[in-house]
Amino acid sequence: MSDHRASNTGTDRVTAIGTAVTTGIVLAGAAMQLIGYGLFHGRVAALNSTSDGGLFGLVGNISIVTATVAAWIVPIRTRHRTFATVALPLLMSFLTIDKIFRLHDHIRGWLVFYLPVLAATFVVTAAVAWRLSPHSFRLIAIALAFLVGSFLLHEYGEWLLFRLSGSVTGWAYQVKGVVKHGLEVAGWFFIALGLLVGVREHDHLRVPF
Repeated sequence: MSDHRASNTGTDRVTAIGTAVTTGIVLAGAAMQLIGYGLFHGRVAALNSTSDGGLFGLVGNISIVTATVAAWIVPIRTRHRTFATVALPLLMSFLTIDKIFRLHDHIRGWLVFYLPVLAATFVVTAAVAWRLSPHSFRLIAIALAFLVGSFLLHEYGEWLLFRLSGSVTGWAYQVKGVVKHGLEVAGWFFIALGLLVGVREHDHLRVPF
């Protein structure tokens, strides 16, 4: 019983630290992007919140790499080779390479190919987290909600802005970009956090996978 309480305490601590770090990164990135727009009006690419090549784009790359590393750790540490644990790191590696090198920008109608891969990644991520621990699954559910929100803003954000304000420029557009990138960064970091928390609980409790 004491080991279980210690595990819960340790997991809560790791979750709190991971959440605080993710929140700090997202808020700092958002502040820098908005301050950059206010001072330079988008002329500095690194501080342009609507550009994938800006600072938020770099942090986004780091966040998805972190999630991919966590995905590879799961089958190594748990020593179980199910379809989900094998498929997840492979799918995450593909998404990481695609994001960093912008491969889909060179494919006409890329969403037709990209969405099934993204959907499969979400399904196997949830499946792995479900088998790891309830705590892991809750964190992954939050992460997937963030990523879905980011994707919807990417696809429909401009349409929504135009419907609400009749314009797709100015501060509203910048805020949309900040929220989109912030949700994406938080989503990938939370996937990493959820998987690592699940591995930690699996290792501590030696639960069957």
